[in-house]
Amino acid sequence: MDEFRSRLGESAEVLKSNLSMATESGMRVVRQYSDEGRNLAIRAISEANSEASSAARNVMSNLLALLQRLKDTAKEVADPTMIYEQLRILFRDEISRNNAFFILVGLGFGTTGGVLLGFWLARPHLATPIMKSIACTSFRDPDNVVVCNTSVPQFEASSDILVRVRAAALNRIDRRIAFGYGRTLRRLIRNYDVNYNPELPLVLGRSCAGIVEAVGKGSKSGLEIGDEVWLAAQWYESGAASELVVVPETRISRKPFLIGFEGAASLPYSGCIALSLMDSHGLTEHTCKGKRILVQDACSPVGCVITQLAHKWGANVAVTCHTRSAPVIHELEERGASDIIVFANEHFRSNFIDVNVEKSNLINELASRDKFDFIFLTTRIAYDYKFLEKFLAKRGVIVDAVEPELASDEYGPLMRLLLGVLVKLKKTASVIFRTHPDWGGPHVCHLVLDRLAGFVNDETLKTVVDRVYTPNEVEQALDHICSEKSIGSTIITFR
Repeated sequence: MDEFRSRLGESAEVLKSNLSMATESGMRVVRQYSDEGRNLAIRAISEANSEASSAARNVMSNLLALLQRLKDTAKEVADPTMIYEQLRILFRDEISRNNAFFILVGLGFGTTGGVLLGFWLARPHLATPIMKSIACTSFRDPDNVVVCNTSVPQFEASSDILVRVRAAALNRIDRRIAFGYGRTLRRLIRNYDVNYNPELPLVLGRSCAGIVEAVGKGSKSGLEIGDEVWLAAQWYESGAASELVVVPETRISRKPFLIGFEGAASLPYSGCIALSLMDSHGLTEHTCKGKRILVQDACSPVGCVITQLAHKWGANVAVTCHTRSAPVIHELEERGASDIIVFANEHFRSNFIDVNVEKSNLINELASRDKFDFIFLTTRIAYDYKFLEKFLAKRGVIVDAVEPELASDEYGPLMRLLLGVLVKLKKTASVIFRTHPDWGGPHVCHLVLDRLAGFVNDETLKTVVDRVYTPNEVEQALDHICSEKSIGSTIITFR
């Protein structure tokens, strides 16, 4: 046991001696490499300093040489003798003088243009004023009619008038426009009229009422700021359902003083359609007396106007309507129809087809009455004209008050090219004869609006407003307009 302990002690002494020797050897190696690294760093710094000082001396010498050359050049340039010699060379002959003249002119124009360009780039960029409008943002999306921000319209002529809209009417034609009605023709008109903009978003609304905000200097309408007015827009023009609208003075008039803005907004477009159709078929205050007239869907905006005017002018008026609108038609009876045909099922389509004799009371109702001189169709339905002709007098006429379908909406490239030529010819003719080209639609002008205002003020016409919506409720408004139960006009208020 003692022998084992003595051997273990010897082994520990040997291991300790070996560890001590290894440690000393490692320290010597570290010190050696540390000394070599320090010497290398000292040599590198000394060499860098010498190179930097040499480079600095070279730069300084080059700078001094450059300054000396600039000084010598300045002395030469400032020498009057040298200046005189250069000018003599520059203007030594006529060609040189001409070249010098053009150089000076070019420098003048260039300097002036540069200064103006700098001022233009440095001008303050003002934000474009915007307003809320009811507009369609595409021609395909079923939810494409929304309230959006559009640019405030600017005057296009010195006679234009700016109106702050209080109420605007939406019509069934607005729904058709939102799905592409007239898009081809609007684009072609834009090609030849820089003031016409049919691009999306396209503002809807065919009529409105509001207050004059500004009047162009060249206006001869007699309107002043603060006047209460109403106006109508054609289907191919930007609409009126926005906070502000700019309109030519020929398409605006003072609104009737007996009605408010909502009632006034309901009448301009539908009233212009009704008067245009009646005038074109010779139905006036002096010729209506004794005529037999049938108004299909008398509760439509156009139907309400035709019914009241024809009755007031002495015609025998019969009307059709659905159950919901019957009370309204009865209320208008004293100034409108006395012969009312009510559809109990409230579906017009099933009442104008010959095969539905047993399902509808229309044929029996019409057969029991004398034949009509005029049949006015005021809503867009697939009518059977030959069927209706059975109830016309010998020279009777069917008058369609609905905007017709436009074949141009389906034109291909070749037909669009030909239509573009026609549009160009119309624009040229309008410039030559100083007239406005006719692209279809009712006759809309301040004279027609003045006539309508007179009819309202003397109580010949009574406006019919079904529902009033806010701009945020435009989807519900359009759904109601396109339903068969709508009565009169649907209004959007901007108050």
